[in-house]
Amino acid sequence: MDEIRFTPANIPIRNFKINFEDFTKEKIYKHVGFEINAVLVGDLVKLNFDYNETYRFKGFLDKRSQKSNQLIFHIQDYKTRSLKNG
Repeated sequence: MDEIRFTPANIPIRNFKINFEDFTKEKIYKHVGFEINAVLVGDLVKLNFDYNETYRFKGFLDKRSQKSNQLIFHIQDYKTRSLKNG
């Protein structure tokens, strides 16, 4: 996780990366893994994630900036994901 920074409107922002891995066994065995840039805005920046936990994030994808084609995942909500329940 990056350090907290502030927008010109004094809104806190924190960038980080999410590592995703999934093993699908429907019809074909498939391993999917990727890393995506993500951002927390507002009160969510105060959260301290446990790197030994698995999380389920809810949010949306958008361009990093008006002039960029890179995507960033804007986190709006999250919860700890139980490995038993998927």
